[in-house]
Amino acid sequence: MKVILSMAVSANGIIATKEGNEDFLSHGNWIRFVKLVNKVGCFIWGRKTYEAVIKWEGDYLNDLNDAKKIIISHHDLKLKEGFILAHSPKEALHRLESEGFKEVILSGGASNNSEFAKRGLIDEVIINIEPYILGSGIPLFSPQEFEFRMKLLSTKQLKKDITRLHFKVIKKNEK
Repeated sequence: MKVILSMAVSANGIIATKEGNEDFLSHGNWIRFVKLVNKVGCFIWGRKTYEAVIKWEGDYLNDLNDAKKIIISHHDLKLKEGFILAHSPKEALHRLESEGFKEVILSGGASNNSEFAKRGLIDEVIINIEPYILGSGIPLFSPQEFEFRMKLLSTKQLKKDITRLHFKVIKKNEK
């Protein structure tokens, strides 16, 4: 299964404040996330991302009604209707593959991103960069032992203030 990590970040790679606030990210990033998810048909979030998004005012989640929604957590959670709990990246991907999905959007948060990276499960990375600097906060990846090389596929100016970088992850068996 192809795993596409898609995240919005500050110019210095922060995805949220220490408290989990993402107010510095523009609404345009949400629109692009929804469009990508609806094209692919499914996405994976971690528990903290899920808990942050369900607190947003408005009906944002309605934009994702038709998508398969997997939340990864080591804890047992009571999720809103339409969300499915998985306890590991492997379990999440197995569930989606068993339903015939060929691709998935991975979108948060730092611990989840790192777990997928550590296992070599990320195939592409899409980063939407906001022109904003945060002195501290939650990075794109949490500190763990992993590394991977990428090849830049494209850059694109989205709207006036967001730059998209799209990479292919070079797997260890590729040159």
